[in-house]
Amino acid sequence: MDLPLNLINFFRPSRLFSLRPAIDINTIYFLLAIFAIMVIIAILIKFFQKLKKPERLIGDLYGKYFSFLLIFGLLGVLMIWFRYERVYILSARFWLLVWGISALIYLYFILRYQFKIIPRAKKNLEQKKLFNKYLPKKR
Repeated sequence: MDLPLNLINFFRPSRLFSLRPAIDINTIYFLLAIFAIMVIIAILIKFFQKLKKPERLIGDLYGKYFSFLLIFGLLGVLMIWFRYERVYILSARFWLLVWGISALIYLYFILRYQFKIIPRAKKNLEQKKLFNKYLPKKR
């Protein structure tokens, strides 16, 4: 079974930097499905966020994932549309590589927020609550 996107051939420099990429309709459908799923997940995250109304830190995290999935999903759909319409310079394969690298950088900052900043903020909030417990109350 052949995959619709052959990664070994994709990263060959002669193909990667070709300004007139060959169009395989199976690859277009495969990538379009991935990008459409990203947009649908972004919409579901926003719907879930409106429905549940999580605490501020978790709500910010949902917002970061929403923007990541929506931006990169729509950019991916736009790149696929350029490829389908044969806009040569905008449908070059290296734009997909640029898209992937920028998505990884964006995802790094989201994961750093999720695993470093949120736990630290929760710990500080717990310490502040513990400290405020012993302060006199206003009358």
